Amino acid sequence: MVVASIAGPLVGGLVFLTVLMNLGKDLGRQAVALGYAANFFEAQANAFLDGHIDVPGFVMGIEGFVIDGRTFMYFGPFPALLRIPVLQVTQDFDGEMTVVSMLLAWIVLAVFTTRLLWQVRTAVLGPDQPVTTQHAVLAAIFLAGVTGGTTVTFDASLPWVYHEVYLWQTALVVAAAYWLVRLGLRPTGRGVAWLAVLALCAVLTRTTGGWGVCAGALALGIWMLRGRSFAGARRLGPWVIAAGLVPLAVGVAYNMVKFGHPYLFPLQDQVWTTTNQHRRFALEANGGTITGPQFFSSSFVTYFDPRGIRFVDYFPWITLPGGNATGTGAAIDQSYRTGSVTAFMPLWLLMALAALPVVFRRTPEGPAGQGIRALRPATLAVVFMTGGVMAYGYLAHRYTSEFVPALVLGSTITLWALVARWAAASRVLAVGLSALLVAGGLFSMATQASTGLAAAAVTYRGEPLVRFLGFQDELSGGRGSSFAGLISHSDHLPIGGAADDLHIRGDCDGLYLNTGDRYEPWVMVEERSRVVSVHLPRQVPRESVDLFVVHGKDTRTVFLQTFRDGTVQVGIRNETGEYYGPLFRPYPGEDVRVGMRSDPTIGYLEVSSTPGGFVGYVPIQEWYADWVSRIGTVDELVQAATTVPGTRIRLEPEVGLTPPLCARLARHNDIDLR
Repeated sequence: MVVASIAGPLVGGLVFLTVLMNLGKDLGRQAVALGYAANFFEAQANAFLDGHIDVPGFVMGIEGFVIDGRTFMYFGPFPALLRIPVLQVTQDFDGEMTVVSMLLAWIVLAVFTTRLLWQVRTAVLGPDQPVTTQHAVLAAIFLAGVTGGTTVTFDASLPWVYHEVYLWQTALVVAAAYWLVRLGLRPTGRGVAWLAVLALCAVLTRTTGGWGVCAGALALGIWMLRGRSFAGARRLGPWVIAAGLVPLAVGVAYNMVKFGHPYLFPLQDQVWTTTNQHRRFALEANGGTITGPQFFSSSFVTYFDPRGIRFVDYFPWITLPGGNATGTGAAIDQSYRTGSVTAFMPLWLLMALAALPVVFRRTPEGPAGQGIRALRPATLAVVFMTGGVMAYGYLAHRYTSEFVPALVLGSTITLWALVARWAAASRVLAVGLSALLVAGGLFSMATQASTGLAAAAVTYRGEPLVRFLGFQDELSGGRGSSFAGLISHSDHLPIGGAADDLHIRGDCDGLYLNTGDRYEPWVMVEERSRVVSVHLPRQVPRESVDLFVVHGKDTRTVFLQTFRDGTVQVGIRNETGEYYGPLFRPYPGEDVRVGMRSDPTIGYLEVSSTPGGFVGYVPIQEWYADWVSRIGTVDELVQAATTVPGTRIRLEPEVGLTPPLCARLARHNDIDLR
């Protein structure tokens, strides 16, 4: 039993940790280079320490809710409360605590999944049933699968607030499910206290999970008061009800203070609503909200379609569907590439469904049926919490996390009620069922890890994306390969295409990836730097020379400004005016090199000169009014060596360094760049 309880989570934890660290060792890593959504909870914790709950608007950006001039965040405060001890000592880790928080949440999940496993075994098989070697093996295989093969592993790929809250919600709800089952079997005051604490933490993390736990506590408390099974512990019934009602009241009160509603958010006051026309359309089409039963069919089709997965013949071989979820019927707010529970976690779903007849079958009165009845409040909790996402007009793969507690509890029940009993009947059947558990667990680990590693690379871009595409080329590239078939080439930016397509512009002047996402279809992977060399005469005239023009939402120009005293400045002219870099004086005869280097992690061109140094940034990939991201173009005005008319200033284009991944892909996959 001990060996199984340790070995299983260790295997699952290895998969989880690989994705969490993104094959690296940076505990402070963030989902995006600018760190957006990684410091929300630090901002909230600092606000608590200052005696208020509103947070700085510049931190929240589009996620902020502006009410009476103050900005609030809709995320629950529990992860912020965890950060307070650190923030009281130092602010050095602001925005860098998400990975550690997510790892802590997984540890809580692993511990209580293990404890729930054995508690359910007691409920189903009885307290006197010895733990056989066969049971221990089944338990170890199962624990490895559910701790490493659910959506929480995918969530680990992106260390930001959106995924952190799902890890904590899953961990807290599974922990609460354990105490609900345990209280149903052995009611104690200590158990009630733990249930109350976990219910409060869950409520202050996410409303859906918190309300589910509270519903389970209320059901258990009412059962204790009315059921004949608890004649000796009926006095605990009111306390169990209080363990559900008090956290529920705290959560409602906190949301009322912020938003004046028991659980909803005033979406009309969110910054995102003011910037996104489609959000306003969705609100208008759905009566001012994006929640309601009209979204059930869209959610059901998205989250339970067996076709909600995509297999490809190149690394990582398993991906999310190739396009955004479409929904059915009601006007959806937003949708992204979304895998289904059925396709990504098929074994856990089948086992969870098989548990329902077990849990709700008729049971004999008294102790003989107590074990099965003890599973019902926890089952109510984990099923009830899924109602929120099923009635939400926003479709994303991370939302399949809402189903994980139900899958964990349900598949655990089936493990002991059916699988263990069938395995005991025949050695051949035992081997077959063990193999099925191994296969199902490995498949779900592979689906979550592969999509997680891809999401981490594409979301952050830069070096992680270059490394990921390098793996693709190493493992599945080469002349005539399917990976080679993804690569197109032209002298222009890519148009159209499908998920995972790659496009090379010119002679490796740029490399671009198709994300499959309608909002951001193509992203930069690498671009060759643009460089112009400027030779100044002994007598420098006062002159302004345009070098580059960047076309995007607006037109921006990079220019060189010279002065009669021999000093030089590089400037940027954009929609708001002219901005200059440092004023510098080249040595006599020294050439000035002005360059623009693409930074795909932030979607900007970095403008600098040698000598002189950093000048500023010019956007090259921007969000337009329709909230679709597009890559801009650059006119290199200096196409050949030339002299500025009326001066002796000589301009000459230089060739920037060839992007290494682009050159490697072209060479290895026999792409003709001529």
